Amino acid sequence: MNLLSIVFTSLILTIGCGNAPQASEQKAVSSDQAFFYSGVSDNNKGMRSGTIELKGSIKAPSIKKMYLSQMYGKSSTKIDSVAVVNGVFSFSKKELNQGCYMLSAGENNSMVIILNPTEPVVELAFNSGRLDMGMSSVNSKENEGWFTYLPQETALLKAIKDLRVQAAKSSLKSEFDKQIAAKELELLNLQKQSIEKYPDTHFAKLLTWKQEPTKTEIGKYWDNIDFSDQSIIHSTVLTDRIQNFMRGFSKGEESGFLNCVAMVADQAKADDKVLEFTLNQMLVGFYESGMENICTYIIDTYINGDGCGDADLSNVIKSTAESIQKLSIGNVPPNIQMTTLDGASFDLMKTAASKKFTLVMFWSSWCEHCKGEAPEVKACYDTFKAKGFEIVGVSVDNNRNAWEAAVKERGFSFPNVCGMKQWESKVAKDYRVTKTPVFYLLDPSGKIVLKPKGIREVQAYLNQNLK
Repeated sequence: MNLLSIVFTSLILTIGCGNAPQASEQKAVSSDQAFFYSGVSDNNKGMRSGTIELKGSIKAPSIKKMYLSQMYGKSSTKIDSVAVVNGVFSFSKKELNQGCYMLSAGENNSMVIILNPTEPVVELAFNSGRLDMGMSSVNSKENEGWFTYLPQETALLKAIKDLRVQAAKSSLKSEFDKQIAAKELELLNLQKQSIEKYPDTHFAKLLTWKQEPTKTEIGKYWDNIDFSDQSIIHSTVLTDRIQNFMRGFSKGEESGFLNCVAMVADQAKADDKVLEFTLNQMLVGFYESGMENICTYIIDTYINGDGCGDADLSNVIKSTAESIQKLSIGNVPPNIQMTTLDGASFDLMKTAASKKFTLVMFWSSWCEHCKGEAPEVKACYDTFKAKGFEIVGVSVDNNRNAWEAAVKERGFSFPNVCGMKQWESKVAKDYRVTKTPVFYLLDPSGKIVLKPKGIREVQAYLNQNLK
């Protein structure tokens, strides 16, 4: 019996023995091995829009401004900001969609909240300068449930992750599997209890989506997801579920990934906006995982091909597909025209045309991996620069002093530029950089000939091709 079967068998036996409350039985959905608790009702299905006023208080004199962003998967778009006066903030009434939003008080200080037009006035309270600590809801059942649930979910997921790490290193894997199953059951029971306590809320629907009905039957994995409900794109749930689906059913093989992509896309055709969101999440996810063959399949089949049927895809996803194609081997990436640390003008395409090979290296002063490879980067440059090799270091720092000190400390004598906005800089966005280090090796025509994972791959390539 596998791990998931242990969890589901325990649940079914519990319900069968009559130990669960009657209300729970009415909300439990079971089909063969597919099992989940449903918090979806006529009162919360679909996405509603309406006027919402958000206000609150925060006990942190240093915080002078609050920002509100709408979530789109794991990214968010800022939609409003307001001053904090005497510890109080109040956003103006806005027409908003039902879903998850990001409330933030500056960089790396944010909290996911739920807004639903069924609650036209939402008041929150924060007892700490950290929004994710000491948060409470004054009048919102949505956020009362969410704020209560989230710390418990975080603790359980951490415990499960830690147990899996221990299991991978232990000869007593079966014992750890039992402990993992117990924690997963505890999480499922937490979701059940929360759904019962906060019926008809978006929060209850969100918890329904978080559950995985089965991890063994591919055809039943999406049983608890309504792909016609656009509010799902305003949370991280579908992104997380797609990732888990790929890990669980692809078997790590390209054919398996392609089959999973086709199945998810077919489900998402229930709504054009959900379909576009789903394709975008898969496209970006596979690109960031270095699986460009899968990206090509998605672009050719669904974005440029007829795999979406009559679906109306926007220019946004078409632009995403185009930018990914430009960053593939054999294509010319966006030009980089910036001022170097030394104050000189730099033009990537002009530099590439004057050299045999040019390495674009994205890095940061705080990246330990970048720091560890720095001596080899310097050695590679010193070895091959006289033979027609150039490097341009593109930092994603936002602190000039830190950037300048790191360049000096690491002995980077090649051109160095920086957008000063971390991942939000134009150059980072043009190259879809979300981590460091990232490398692109260009030939004299500006085409990408290699996308190495580390500097040693560059050295090996130059040893073969730069005589």
